[in-house]
Amino acid sequence: MERRSKVIIIAVCVVAAVGVFAYSQYLSATHTSISILESKIIQRNANNSLYNMTLQFQNPSLFPINVGQTDFVISANNENLGTGTLQPLVIPPMGKIFSQASFTADNTILDKYDKSNSVPNVKLTGTSKYGISIISVNVPFTYYPTEQEASEFIHGS
Repeated sequence: MERRSKVIIIAVCVVAAVGVFAYSQYLSATHTSISILESKIIQRNANNSLYNMTLQFQNPSLFPINVGQTDFVISANNENLGTGTLQPLVIPPMGKIFSQASFTADNTILDKYDKSNSVPNVKLTGTSKYGISIISVNVPFTYYPTEQEASEFIHGS
């Protein structure tokens, strides 16, 4: 009976340790920061503009974070400007990584701000699938670019 009790205690400790580790990774994933470093229009037609964007991700945790494919939406003054996809990546511990992402913008909305030379409130939202140990967690994110980042994005410079 004594051996069985030790096995149960060890099993409970292992499960608790895995739970603490997974929870700390979840918290780290929710604190991962994102920023738009560069955006360039690479193709424009009558209806849409295709952008190539460079995004930077920073990981505040002591463990690498595996980010799965991420679909995101960029809006301007609460209007859906368009969508994009970020391919899977691994953010190193206490580090940052740069990633390329394509984005297709609706020219009808884009032209409203381009012609007026005004800068709308831009918001990037999405849900990333993070691989944490043996589980996968969906973590929503929202990023508000600075006025300069928004201006460069809208005006294509």
